[in-house]
Amino acid sequence: MNIIELKNVSKSFFSQKLYTHVDLEINEGEKIVLVGHNGTGKTTFIKMLLGIERPDKGEIVIAEDKKIICFDQFSVMDESKKVEELLNEPFEEVIRVQKEMEAISERFSNEDEDMEKLMEVYSEVMDRFESLGGYNYVQLQSEFIETFELTDKVHRTFGELSGGEKQYIRLAVTLFKDGDLVILDEPLSFFDKKRVEWLGKYIANSKKAFLVISHNVDFMRSFATKVFDIDNTRITTYVGDYRSYVKNKKQLTKEELKHNKKIDLTIEDLVEAIRRKEKLLERCNNKHAHAVILRRMRKELAKLNRDKIYMSDEYKYEYLDAPENVYLSGNREIGENLIVLQNVTKLYPEKLLYKDVNFVLEKGQKICIVGENGSGKSTLLKILLGTENVTSGEIIRDPKLKMAYIPQETKFKDENMRIKDYLKEKTGLSDEFLDEAIDSLYNYEEEFRDKKIFMLSGGEKKRLEIFATTLEEVDLLIIDEPSTYMDEYSRETIINMLNDYDGATVLVTHDKSLMRNLDFTVYDIRDNRFRLKDGILNEKNK
Repeated sequence: MNIIELKNVSKSFFSQKLYTHVDLEINEGEKIVLVGHNGTGKTTFIKMLLGIERPDKGEIVIAEDKKIICFDQFSVMDESKKVEELLNEPFEEVIRVQKEMEAISERFSNEDEDMEKLMEVYSEVMDRFESLGGYNYVQLQSEFIETFELTDKVHRTFGELSGGEKQYIRLAVTLFKDGDLVILDEPLSFFDKKRVEWLGKYIANSKKAFLVISHNVDFMRSFATKVFDIDNTRITTYVGDYRSYVKNKKQLTKEELKHNKKIDLTIEDLVEAIRRKEKLLERCNNKHAHAVILRRMRKELAKLNRDKIYMSDEYKYEYLDAPENVYLSGNREIGENLIVLQNVTKLYPEKLLYKDVNFVLEKGQKICIVGENGSGKSTLLKILLGTENVTSGEIIRDPKLKMAYIPQETKFKDENMRIKDYLKEKTGLSDEFLDEAIDSLYNYEEEFRDKKIFMLSGGEKKRLEIFATTLEEVDLLIIDEPSTYMDEYSRETIINMLNDYDGATVLVTHDKSLMRNLDFTVYDIRDNRFRLKDGILNEKNK
């Protein structure tokens, strides 16, 4: 049965055509992934399903009795509520019916009760409990708490959790709510392999329909039964798992290219024939007859052009190679040691993060910090920045040190600024240089020169902010989770920028693909120690 149906839907974003004449269905129980490059309109598609955006043409029909739930990574939650309370909220009706069953059970010991009638009432309540999935909710909660390592957090308030732990709770509330269709837009922030596997298995086994945006291929393979592919201003539906989608997509692309090539050859011959006919028309006596034939030939040429399958230069199936000629500034004059940590300990009332850390961050050094959520990675970044105090120990910074910080969520003060104006204000560089830089950053698509920041996708914004910061005269770049919401092209672009950047860089990431391609030294926060990934950083940390 349909949950949502799109009928002949078209949508543009200012001058950019996103997709035209879209016909598709989302049915009960389907597990759908939505794929496409950054900027192709994936988030806009979701907004249309939620009624936030309207299509330019066509109709979106949502069944009256169907409920849609969407995961919001930045949703506001009551900071004072305990984790246990928040995890119980999606099961409020189940818990209420369970208590009703328990209350009826206690009445069986009362001799004054009409047992036959009481048994009938109990049977009705039990049927309602089973229909709500009552026997599964405790197991689901337990699995989630164990997988996401929240056992010692259930009695804490939401406000006491780390950024990653808050994301887990938001996701749990979304997954466990009663609904027919669950929409997940990039749900894998702060996920390790175990958590990715759990979510994939949960989606595959759920009776609900799911629509998921992700760039993690292994994750999508684990549950997809249908793929919506945004490419060449179309949304094409591929029924089947992700592997069959890739195979069929390649075959379709090959056939379309072959179709267009055949038409191009015919067009080439027809254009030459028209040219000859036009010359003949100039010197022949029976101009009327030749003019009639010429009009027919031109109509045929127009038809051939209409018969060609539109293949956009912007959205190709194969990911494009990321540009290598990025324009990065050199270092300012500064000492060799940028930041020195001496016997640094960070302790909260309820938790020790690390003890007696001794570390020297040197000029031009590139390090990546990894560790479990809640281990203190973001806190360490704040300590380096000077926005967080240490419990004990000393931090020495070069007095000339200039730092820049790029947080997980990219925000701009004025998103109505053009990209070029933003870069010029931030760097003071010439128009000619900035035009070339923007072309390099956005794959030589000229329309980006005049785009405003709010028109960019999440990945495109992150590219811009990292790029702009590397153009500034900074000695140390500190970045928290740079590849969130990114496709492969954006990731490759950032890899090139960070590898080519001459300044020192401290990076926190869970993205293993990013780490594999960066020439960075990896440090680990584990067991209250800060150390090299494959060894102890210093003797005092033992």
